[in-house]
Amino acid sequence: MKLSVTRINEPGREFRCYRYQIYVDGKPFGIFAHNYRGEAESFTLHGGYNEDPPFGMSASFLTGGGPKPLGLTAEAKLYLKKLVQTHGLPS
Repeated sequence: MKLSVTRINEPGREFRCYRYQIYVDGKPFGIFAHNYRGEAESFTLHGGYNEDPPFGMSASFLTGGGPKPLGLTAEAKLYLKKLVQTHGLPS
């Protein structure tokens, strides 16, 4: 199972929510969101399931950013694999 992430570019205000598209095997699986302070806010599967992620800060979920490639932490990968087992692969 290949997991990847891209930032959803949305024009916005100074104090906004930042959203990231999560892919499983190249297919959209869900969206991870954090606020401008880096506090994790939600994880929403494309089927509509929404939950509070078990991460306090986005740095526990995402790696990279800025000039470095965006990626997922080992903890995030375990969390996502659990969600795939529970909710299935994207169709």
